[in-house]
Amino acid sequence: MYSKFRNKLKMTALGAASAALLVQAGSAFAAPASAGSAASYDIVVLGDSIAAGYQAGFTEQSVPYGFAEHVFEQALFQGLRAEYVNYGVLGLRTEGLANWLEAAIAGEKVTEADVQAGLSDKDPRVKQMLAEMTDTLAGDIRDAETVLISIGGNDFLGFVNELGLTTNVDALSAGDKTALQDKLDALINNYTTLLDDILGMIGELQPKAEVVIANQYLPLPVLKLPNGETTYPKVAKSAALFLKDGQSTLNARLGEVVKAHGNKGLSIKISDAAAVIEKSILTLTSISDGDIHPKAAGYAALGKAYSEQLWGEYKTVLPRAAGVPISVVVNGEEIVSKYAPVIQKGRTYLAVRDITDAMGAELKWDAATATATVSLDGRTVDITVGAATIRVNGETVPLNAEPAYLQQFPGEKKTYLPLAALSEGLGFQVEYRHEQKIAFINN
Repeated sequence: MYSKFRNKLKMTALGAASAALLVQAGSAFAAPASAGSAASYDIVVLGDSIAAGYQAGFTEQSVPYGFAEHVFEQALFQGLRAEYVNYGVLGLRTEGLANWLEAAIAGEKVTEADVQAGLSDKDPRVKQMLAEMTDTLAGDIRDAETVLISIGGNDFLGFVNELGLTTNVDALSAGDKTALQDKLDALINNYTTLLDDILGMIGELQPKAEVVIANQYLPLPVLKLPNGETTYPKVAKSAALFLKDGQSTLNARLGEVVKAHGNKGLSIKISDAAAVIEKSILTLTSISDGDIHPKAAGYAALGKAYSEQLWGEYKTVLPRAAGVPISVVVNGEEIVSKYAPVIQKGRTYLAVRDITDAMGAELKWDAATATATVSLDGRTVDITVGAATIRVNGETVPLNAEPAYLQQFPGEKKTYLPLAALSEGLGFQVEYRHEQKIAFINN
């Protein structure tokens, strides 16, 4: 079942080649009902299977880690209290996205037939998604700071399959060539017309959003011969060149639509998926196995391209020393210390002074009671070494973690606190990203 949480949205468990759940990460302690939080930086992802983060071979146990997840992490790296929700649907075409948006704006209930017939053949989640998420789609866009879009590949997939990659286009009659070109031109015209409608609807819902849309990469295996000539294994060169010309026209037309909406005041940029993926198509996609989707490295490259359009950079943590299990980033800055983080029973612990200094919080230590009192922005957390509870603004709350403790170092001991308990007690957002082994703490 899909669930909606306004504290962290994360897609998990791809089932039958599709993602199946949105879940909220568990807290390190039971926060009091009065705990407040700053405004979030909301990311909405729209589009097809690439937006959903699908990779070849996904099963019910697979967890997507696509470009959306990379952009989400980069937002955290920027020190933003980020949230994201992913509306990516396998097999979705531009027409389907336009239909779904139109219905969401009108507040109408929709069925698969209303959006795009046959979607459930490719994505088993579709009926449930349309039933449960159409009500939230328009509102999420209205709340969004950023909208990421990947759409259009399915518009042209049928044409490519019908053409056949081994077809010698040069051997076709003049009439057949003209008919072929006319069909492709019609598809491109339909794509750009619908995309214009989609961007118009997004602009009406949230004119202040930063929108980034990917152009179309062409998933053809390419080899460079020693003489510098380009060849396309298992593909007729004339067919490859015909498709390359069509891709150039398509992406140029995309540029025209984006420019037109930019002139209307929409902040919109293009993520150059074609340049990113096609520089190493065999490494970054599964095309050698007959699947056009990016591999993990391909999604990382796409995530970097989207992020650079948003923030002009793509941040990473420093290499971790042997035995250091996790990196900690507070308000966009990595904590670098000789007192390494420690993980106990799945919880991260950090030297108290390191974390309070990174937060800009005031620290008071009561040696008699072995209690650290940490204050910031009107909130106070008291954590006592060995205690199973902490106090947040004077209210006692249970820890869902091992207590604070004294960590021995050569010639000294350091008080180590449960990172999430302190951070959440002070009203920070806490996000642990398993793939990169990074804990993000943002105010």
